[in-house]
Amino acid sequence: MPGIGLPAGAPERTAEPVAFPAVHDIPPPRNSVTLSGIEREELERQLVSARDDQQTASGVRKAEKDPKDQKGRKAAPSAR
Repeated sequence: MPGIGLPAGAPERTAEPVAFPAVHDIPPPRNSVTLSGIEREELERQLVSARDDQQTASGVRKAEKDPKDQKGRKAAPSAR
């Protein structure tokens, strides 16, 4: 039956079995410090500014105000 077994050009298997990855090894703890609230807000302002600059340079119109306010909470629904 064709299709059973290895193809003719397949490399031979190694003599010793391949070791399984070490699943219980965990990476060492991070040595970096998280950003403070002020640093995070400044970084967000810089990212928003860079995005706006790129949109202006590419000619894309700025989107209307996001339905979420600055803190991530949903804005009050508008009456229709």
